[in-house]
Amino acid sequence: MSDYFEQAAIVWDNPNRMQMATTIAGAMIRALHPRGTETLMDYGTGTGLVALQCRQHVGRIIAVDSSPKMLSMLTQKIAAEGILNVEPREWSVGGDTGGMPRFDGIVSSMTLHHVHDTLLAARTFHSLLLPGGRIAIADLDAENGEFHEKPGIAEHDGFNREHLAQLFACAGFMDIRFEEAATIAKPSSRTGALRDFTIFLLTATRE
Repeated sequence: MSDYFEQAAIVWDNPNRMQMATTIAGAMIRALHPRGTETLMDYGTGTGLVALQCRQHVGRIIAVDSSPKMLSMLTQKIAAEGILNVEPREWSVGGDTGGMPRFDGIVSSMTLHHVHDTLLAARTFHSLLLPGGRIAIADLDAENGEFHEKPGIAEHDGFNREHLAQLFACAGFMDIRFEEAATIAKPSSRTGALRDFTIFLLTATRE
């Protein structure tokens, strides 16, 4: 999986992904209602498409990813635009959290289905949030493996919302809610026919 993202980094920012990031980031901002001073983590930031959409609404964003080349693309954008409040950082769930700040909010777009241990991710996010901190996670509804163009890219073929809510409740989150964030139309990897894939936005709060 890591090789896939390393190779894809240079061509990642296509018009469809950029438009999807704008839609999802808008849903996240509306759900979180930031005041402009928060410290936010964007988990699985990639080239920073969501982080850069959110940056004007918060004080600081730690944009984390496991792909050095994805982060390199984000670093180039930050330098070119003189952005001061987005900090790229190589990190992923399971890594040392000792150097991490505690966050007012955590956002993540289309990344959770690439994480093998979903419960560990939920518990890690919970541990990194300040009391009252919130998450906004956009990801695929359960599908039958047609979304990705080849096997082995994803750890999960989307998520059943009820099951995912149970995992985040087990991790200690409260006020767990879902809404539809976006729809992606793309060819099925099995049939080649165009089909719609829905993306949910999960929000929840740490007490």
